[in-house]
Amino acid sequence: MTEQAASGTAEPLCDRARALAAAPGAHSGDGLEERIALLRRAVASREPSAPGLLAHAYLDRGDRREAADVLVPAVMSRGETDLAGLLGETLAGIGDHEAAESAFLVGLDAGDPAATNDYGVFLRGRGRTQEALYVLDRAVRLGDELAALNLVALHLEELDDPVTATELAEELLDSDRPATLLALADCRLAAGRVREAGDLYRRAAEGDGPCAHIYYGWFLRDRHDDLAGAEEQLRRAHEVDEPGAPFHLGRFLLDHGRRDEAQAYIEEAARRGDPDALAVLEMQYRGLVDEFDD
Repeated sequence: MTEQAASGTAEPLCDRARALAAAPGAHSGDGLEERIALLRRAVASREPSAPGLLAHAYLDRGDRREAADVLVPAVMSRGETDLAGLLGETLAGIGDHEAAESAFLVGLDAGDPAATNDYGVFLRGRGRTQEALYVLDRAVRLGDELAALNLVALHLEELDDPVTATELAEELLDSDRPATLLALADCRLAAGRVREAGDLYRRAAEGDGPCAHIYYGWFLRDRHDDLAGAEEQLRRAHEVDEPGAPFHLGRFLLDHGRRDEAQAYIEEAARRGDPDALAVLEMQYRGLVDEFDD
């Protein structure tokens, strides 16, 4: 949130757009177009929250370049560092990695926890593991919600170091921060301690941790063959808009032969720029969807 928004500046157009965003079907169709029109006016009226809200609306429509066009002046010229992570992710999504890194660094220099975490994930994706370790450790110390999970995953998966990963997960464990429960759950699962892992995933989901319903849903399917429980968790993830939820729900439905139901979720994820969803759609067009494996 910008300083002006936090101070109580009136935002009538943004407030109307927020109400539209909370309505059913807000991420597509006429409701989305109305929201974008409102937020364009809000940007012109200099309502403080408008650039971020408009960028999110453009991303809902799959217009990453338009989102970047809104965010670049906000971050790089006006110094709205709370939007730096979103700009970095948006630029990375359109393949402009150099500009994305510059945006992430604005957030890093400002000590923004989310941008610092996002930068660490970006570095990992670029194969810059040692830099990612440093940046994610910094994000943990800044208090980002997901940084502990990402740091532990880097040790567990990229570095193949379950001992260090487990030590970190145990050190960072905090029942009031559900993502730390997920980090330890992953370590317990890697060690074959399935019952303990399940309890941790469940507790994280009950605490509405970021991405927790997704993690718990796949655990229920893959470790307990509990299809009803898994679907319930993945639908809940979609309801609360966990990152990547449309793809995960769509993939679950696709895996279990419910292609017609899956299609809308896969398309929603692809519209938002999810690379896995884009790969599924490409394989559908080539008749290869059954061979897709994430």
